[in-house]
Amino acid sequence: MIELELQGEYVMDFFCRRSDGLGFREVKNNAVTPDLFIPADLKEFLKENSRTAWNNLLRRSEYGGDEQKLLRDIMDDIRHRIEASANVAIFLNSTTKNKPYSFGGETLKLLYVSGTELRGDEDFEKNIFSAVDEMTYTFHHEGKRVFAFRPDLSFFINGIFLGYAELKSNFTNQTARTNGRNKVITDYLEAIWEYTKIAKGNDVQQTLRRTMLRPFEKSIHLVTTDIYNTFILRNPGQFFDEAKKGFQENLISISSYRPIVEKAFKPLPTITGEDVAPRIRFEEAMRSLYSKKMIEKEILYYNFMAYTYKTVTVTENGRKVQKKEYKDKTGRLICPRPKQKFGCDRILERVQEFLDHEGEPNYFIEKLRSELTAMNAPQNLIERIVTERDSYCNNKYVYSLLLQYAAGFGKSNIIGWTALQLKDMRYNGEWVYDKILLVVDRLQLRDQLDSMMLNMNIDKAMFVEVTDQDTFIKALSDKRRIIVVNIQKFWELKNAIAKADKGFKNLRVAFLIDEVHRSNTDDVHQEMFSAFDELQDIFDEKGGFLTRGSVKKNLIVGFTATPSSRVLARFGEFHRGSNFNQLWKPFDAYTMKEAIADGYILDPTKHIIPVNVKMYFDMPTALSEAVVRAIQEGCDEKVSIAKRKVYENHERILAISGFIVNRLLSQVYGKIRGTGKAMLAVSSIPIAIQYCKAIRKIMTEKTATGAFIKYADAPVSIVYSDNQNYEKCSSMNNGIAEDKVIDNFKTAKNGIIIVVDKLQTGFDEPKLHTLFLDKEIRSINAIQTISRVNRTTKYKEECHIVDFSFENVNEKNIRDAFAEFCGIAITDFDPIREKSVIEEIYKSLLLQPIYIKWYNRYCASLSNKEVNAALCLDMDADIRLWIKNMVDVHAQYVQDVEARNESVDVNHADDTAKALRKTIGRYNSRLLLLQGVIELEPKFCDAQFIDFWQRYCYIYRSMFENKSILGSISTSFDGSLGLLVGEEIEVEEPNEPNGEEVATSPSCKKGTSTGLVGIFEQLARMNATEQEREQEMQFWHGQMEQLFDFFREDGKFMAMLRSPNFTRDDIEKEYNKLLRRYLRQTSDTKVRKLIDENKEMFLEEFKTEVLMPKVSSVKPYEIAIDDYPLMVAES
Repeated sequence: MIELELQGEYVMDFFCRRSDGLGFREVKNNAVTPDLFIPADLKEFLKENSRTAWNNLLRRSEYGGDEQKLLRDIMDDIRHRIEASANVAIFLNSTTKNKPYSFGGETLKLLYVSGTELRGDEDFEKNIFSAVDEMTYTFHHEGKRVFAFRPDLSFFINGIFLGYAELKSNFTNQTARTNGRNKVITDYLEAIWEYTKIAKGNDVQQTLRRTMLRPFEKSIHLVTTDIYNTFILRNPGQFFDEAKKGFQENLISISSYRPIVEKAFKPLPTITGEDVAPRIRFEEAMRSLYSKKMIEKEILYYNFMAYTYKTVTVTENGRKVQKKEYKDKTGRLICPRPKQKFGCDRILERVQEFLDHEGEPNYFIEKLRSELTAMNAPQNLIERIVTERDSYCNNKYVYSLLLQYAAGFGKSNIIGWTALQLKDMRYNGEWVYDKILLVVDRLQLRDQLDSMMLNMNIDKAMFVEVTDQDTFIKALSDKRRIIVVNIQKFWELKNAIAKADKGFKNLRVAFLIDEVHRSNTDDVHQEMFSAFDELQDIFDEKGGFLTRGSVKKNLIVGFTATPSSRVLARFGEFHRGSNFNQLWKPFDAYTMKEAIADGYILDPTKHIIPVNVKMYFDMPTALSEAVVRAIQEGCDEKVSIAKRKVYENHERILAISGFIVNRLLSQVYGKIRGTGKAMLAVSSIPIAIQYCKAIRKIMTEKTATGAFIKYADAPVSIVYSDNQNYEKCSSMNNGIAEDKVIDNFKTAKNGIIIVVDKLQTGFDEPKLHTLFLDKEIRSINAIQTISRVNRTTKYKEECHIVDFSFENVNEKNIRDAFAEFCGIAITDFDPIREKSVIEEIYKSLLLQPIYIKWYNRYCASLSNKEVNAALCLDMDADIRLWIKNMVDVHAQYVQDVEARNESVDVNHADDTAKALRKTIGRYNSRLLLLQGVIELEPKFCDAQFIDFWQRYCYIYRSMFENKSILGSISTSFDGSLGLLVGEEIEVEEPNEPNGEEVATSPSCKKGTSTGLVGIFEQLARMNATEQEREQEMQFWHGQMEQLFDFFREDGKFMAMLRSPNFTRDDIEKEYNKLLRRYLRQTSDTKVRKLIDENKEMFLEEFKTEVLMPKVSSVKPYEIAIDDYPLMVAES
């Protein structure tokens, strides 16, 4: 099948002739004008739909009834307006808004939209969608033909050119991936090449460019397909400036630059996989691009101009309000990446499925039954699986969709596109959703959504922001249907919805939630729960004021890069693996691994740079004497080893501050063409304040004179939530409020921002190059934190994570977290199994002696405070006695076993009282795990039952876990700080679960307290570990000395450094030559990695050593507290 046969026999049939095709009009190529119009279509549409205006224009003297002249003038005007727009979708969108297309004072309809309140799709059906086979585009300049090409298939709406597709046939060994993309890119680059020859630098207003390159740069998209695969290129104009300059300066050729453009020519995702017939997959791809409703979506939603804004204070109705104004009006075209549009389209398709089957309670259960039958599952297995699935809360009371999208991929735009389409969605002649709620809990997330909605032409008249219960309830009766919910505490939103009661129940609401995490407890090692998870609690059966009596199911759409097993089971898709094992997965996913491979984000694990800060641990004399005395007396006391004291050590903070300033000046600020920035994340407010003061002091000293002075105005900012124990954050920023601090940091050329549990989610500053970590991060929190530096921007080639954490634990933590979440998150979490565990534990708790003796009496006393107080005294005393007896019995058992020289049975390692406390902990954790996932009998969650056992746990802790501590080990900075080299590890994503249980290691604890036996040995081990790490640091110190010796032996380089006649560029070129020569002598990948990640810093240090050898002999990778070498980064 050759390309012409492909077009004529199949593709054109699908587009124009088949009853189940796309319904385009087939137009001959000779009906298209050189400036890309189908005059007959445009004339027909105007005369039919703007008859009065058309006739008024015809009667004017300049036309005198000449339809062709009028049509020609209208086409010229439309062409000029399209050329002045970013693309044809932007122009057509503008004609559907408040300012419709006007010509000669008359309003002309150029496009009808679907789903209007009065006429539904009736007018939309009047649009003329046309396809043209083998259209020829020729551009003439000064009477000569300078460029021509022939697209395979071109598309028009109402006679206006939209874009084209290049078709390739695999039967002639032509593929879209190779030949199709090459053809499209070559045509565009040849057009630029011809343009540079005729423009000769004189096209200042770019009028010639807009006209000549219109078929490429003003198209909605350029497509190539070969039946098997489809590729899409949007906004090719992004490459124009670089290509033009390359051609003018003879730096590139078409073949050399083609791979650059090819990176943006992405494959189009489809739901159907390669196991499906190619034509089915092809038709899915074509419908997603060219169906009439999809073209309408491209025009109305998927293309918009992004502008930068500034916040100004204006007076309205006698009071001051803040408004956003354009900072500039240049703007840039925003259009969806293939996976972004795919995700939005899938959400809308699934919502349509929800609506179509809302009256069928068992629809999804029967759908599952059909899928299992198609997999040839045994009938008894099908019935068991269906019964289990029906017991889950997933999609039972509210529709939920979980989308796993990489942080930094552009979820805010997806939220905006989805919100707009849900707002305009109609079903059976009515709006589907009364309100669309965008839920945020961060100031910067709200600001991003605010700017995004302005860019998408959603002005303040279309949305309202709520910040508390009262404004929320008021917004429900507001005519504005998009509500930005900026409620900081999620329980406040729950209370607001409860307070709204019937006003909310009568509405159908869609919630769209960006990645908004909060910690469930003060312990950062506990699982992080999202607002998505919290919101679901409002709709479950237990809180069923919303679900009972309501015939409309609401919708929750959540976006996260890091879904936990519980979140997947609660909101994800129920899925059966090939061996029928139960799996949960996201509704749609675009993972970090995919986004990195496609070049949309950077890989933050590639450059994790550990910096060792050597500490010394000691036991104060008084404490040492107390320990010896306690051991001799047989006392059961403890000594605290608080990791917190390591991070709070002031000398350590000063040393790290010096390193940070050096790296900022010598390396970070020089990155991204001199616009690099950094973030420092620490664990507490007092530590952040110390860092802020130290860094500001050192930075002020270093930027006072000389080459450093250009960084004198780079902000050193700090952001934290105010706490009454510490000075206000604004006072640390010269009285500037947080939102202004963040805005100043974003607009500054360079700078560092110090954060405490802030800006680690949702903060989007693409020029953040380096993340300094002096806190421990793991799991979900690790991914959220490191994703602050993974954004891409022009000239940003990599991102660095510099880890100061104690023992550099973050290197492993980050890689573990990345391995867990880099691919699609799939879990075999089994709620049925967990429910059975709860049932077993519950039965065992009913048989406990203290339960049998006290529980009924305890419950009966709760109605009378005095009786309850008296009973609790007796009950607590009896429980304490029982616990003591159990401990004594176990101690005697251990003593007897050891006397027989035997080992204690692992099943009896704990005494009965301690084992009971652990059992209660397992019970409570599983209750939390299954909340909202599967329906549990009320008895399992009975408040009195849980309170009774919590009381037991409190008593046990008071007896054994809250012992007085003799004192704490002292920590001190041992005077050295130095670079280490991280491991080169290829992170592998986990395989699909197979139903087998996997053992997991317990998380590290913040700090520990230990018994007295062995405390001196433990102290020695800690210091020995620090000594080993210092030896590793000294090894790399020695490697750098070898490098510097190599530099010293090169007379030319040394002369260049000492001479004022060589520029920075000259020195860098020679330096890089020397590095390449040096690296050719070593095959050690770690040495290569060390030099690659720190080469700018090493150059500045070596220059300092050569020019001012007496200033310091301390290397940047071994910094003393009060002696910092002079370094500077050059842009």
